[in-house]
Amino acid sequence: FFVANSASCPSWLTRAMCGAAVVAGVSACSSAPVVVAVPTFDAAPTTSAGAPPTREAGNPLPDTCEDLIRSDEASALFGLPVDSVAVRTVLGTPSPSVGRVERLTCTFTVSGPAPAPLQGVRLQMIIGAYQDAAAAHEQHERNVADQKAGASGSAEPDLGAAAATVVEHDAETVLLTSVDTLTLDLDLARRPAPLSPTDLLTDFARRVLAKLAPDRSNGPSDASP
Repeated sequence: FFVANSASCPSWLTRAMCGAAVVAGVSACSSAPVVVAVPTFDAAPTTSAGAPPTREAGNPLPDTCEDLIRSDEASALFGLPVDSVAVRTVLGTPSPSVGRVERLTCTFTVSGPAPAPLQGVRLQMIIGAYQDAAAAHEQHERNVADQKAGASGSAEPDLGAAAATVVEHDAETVLLTSVDTLTLDLDLARRPAPLSPTDLLTDFARRVLAKLAPDRSNGPSDASP
């Protein structure tokens, strides 16, 4: 393979021979390294598969159960020391088949410094918001019928404009209410308290309804027990 002296060759011949050398694998004629662009890719979009459900503005129910019944307020209603009750909030999902647009579940759990026999889940409160009053009332009637099956007794306490039924079971007392587009159901475990189960549930319901439907309820919203 003959390589001419570049000083004695025309420039076009030098460029031609340099190109041939590159093809043959010789890189000495290259004047600078070749820069190869590295491709870039957009980041994969993040998903919210594990995120808790979010709520749109304007929904009738609050974000947390503490907005309805504070933990210290629940402790006092149960006749327990302060800081004995923890309140847990679970945001539910709509149920178009029954006209429910929103659901909020509140669980009240007793722990120390309350005595051990009083500890555990004491009350569960479920609130449903419906697309209209008719849907809410129909669901309330279904709930009452379900609870009365196998019950030991029932009564209808006075909750102002709200429809209300108390159902007694062996180990629990349930209060089911409905007013306007809302249902409010409270399930109380039987344990000693300053008030009877019916009076205690009615007191809870009055406080909650006074915040959710102040124009349709009676009873204090923030009064001390």
